[in-house]
Amino acid sequence: MNKKILVLILSVILLLGACGKNSTNEAGAKSKSGDLEKLELILAAEGTTMYYAYVARDKGFFEEEGLDVELIAGKGGTYVVQQVGAGQVDFGITAIAAVLPAWDKDVAIQSVYQVNYKNLFDFMVPKDSAITDIQQLKGKRIGVSDLSGGEVPMVRSILSSAGLTVDKDVTLRAIGSEATSILTAFEKGDIEAYIGGAHDLVSLYARGFESKSLIPAEFQALPSTTIVASDKVIKERPELVEKVNRAIAKATDFAINDPDAAYDLMKKAIPEQYTDEEVGRIFLDTFIDLTTLKDPAKGYGYIDKTSWEKLVEQFKQGDPPVITGDIDLDKYLNSSFLEKANDF
Repeated sequence: MNKKILVLILSVILLLGACGKNSTNEAGAKSKSGDLEKLELILAAEGTTMYYAYVARDKGFFEEEGLDVELIAGKGGTYVVQQVGAGQVDFGITAIAAVLPAWDKDVAIQSVYQVNYKNLFDFMVPKDSAITDIQQLKGKRIGVSDLSGGEVPMVRSILSSAGLTVDKDVTLRAIGSEATSILTAFEKGDIEAYIGGAHDLVSLYARGFESKSLIPAEFQALPSTTIVASDKVIKERPELVEKVNRAIAKATDFAINDPDAAYDLMKKAIPEQYTDEEVGRIFLDTFIDLTTLKDPAKGYGYIDKTSWEKLVEQFKQGDPPVITGDIDLDKYLNSSFLEKANDF
């Protein structure tokens, strides 16, 4: 198992979904239970991919901030954006792949905390492949989960940086994201490379598959997940943003410094994701590493504007592009709460 590969793999780990759910949290989470303020935190995915939310809840970090938080998980990144944007809930944790198209349509939500600091995708070939760099993919076939998958904008951008164009120089093939499908495609020669996400590739590597990554250095530190808050709660309840951020920062710090304890918490919280304990531990270690700061002096939640700018450019590529307008990131990236988030 090559752990370095695991921490570099990118996926759009969060499925984009859309359906509605009303919240009782209409006035900035004003209902209370005892001395704790009730709050709903909506997550794009359930379990290990967002371990920090579960650790914050079960280790008592939300409670330390005076919050009684209900986690609502697993309905997709688009659902999170829709609910927060419509004011049905005040906070969500979601894929940046869902946030950028919303900002392209001027949805009134802001990123208040960047969760991951390393790329969730891996663009890889089998370990024994003669291919060692992107330019050697000319004339080759690249596997993706789906032709409309969240990894496709990144594929196009990486290929473009090497002077290659999809359909002209390389072919994308949709082969799904199951380990068996990926292995079969490589064995039959249907693809020479594959790009996928951590939640898919961990199970692939757990089956003994060995690979080497082709991801260029400039693509290795792209963000993928963020805490979003509504403009309304940011304006009317800024202290609530500080509390949520600080609880997530505490949980992340706890897991980084005591991954064994974090594993025990997650195994109890989402037991179905830990039936295979070895894979469950690899999965958790991978996502803990993804949330580990490259520069601890910058503090948890640090929003790297430069990496967001690169993502915006990626999402403008393709036919049709995911986003078409010019996004003013200064309007949507809000770092004003991060100093207090790290005050613990």
